[in-house]
Amino acid sequence: MASGLILNPHLLLQTLPLATSTATLAHALLELTTNTAFLIPSLQPTSDKVLPKWFSHVFNRAVWTVLGLNLGTITSAAGTLFLNRYYPQKPLQTTAFYWVGLAGAVGHLVFVPFVAGPVKRIVDDVAVKEDLGESGVGASVDMRRWVGVHRVRMVVADFSAWVAFVGAVLTL
Repeated sequence: MASGLILNPHLLLQTLPLATSTATLAHALLELTTNTAFLIPSLQPTSDKVLPKWFSHVFNRAVWTVLGLNLGTITSAAGTLFLNRYYPQKPLQTTAFYWVGLAGAVGHLVFVPFVAGPVKRIVDDVAVKEDLGESGVGASVDMRRWVGVHRVRMVVADFSAWVAFVGAVLTL
């Protein structure tokens, strides 16, 4: 076991960012699929009523999964970059891929201020409270904003991190 034939901790650390970024991307795709269902025009009146309670319930649980996966990606990528300084030289592109992937994982967290407003408005059901529900505009408007930011974040941060870590693992 000490030889690394059965378990190589360094190789495990090097592949962990790919695993966690894959899970992050899969989670983001599932969120996109689930949350865009609330935006179907024929469902909007029902969505406006159900969304605040449903999203509050789901978001308060899912945020921990997303945070855990992103922190796992960030720490394992940073750990890999740190240890690669002391292990035999890796090709330059491997290190570059890990840096790009790390930037993507951190980039996911950079989007938090852009989704915080819509999330708070959905959970607090602000749109309905502001006009007592008379305008017919409810939480689905804020969900549309959240989905818009989520799509950009998914491509810019999550997908780019995943592609970078695929490249990193392929060049090990």
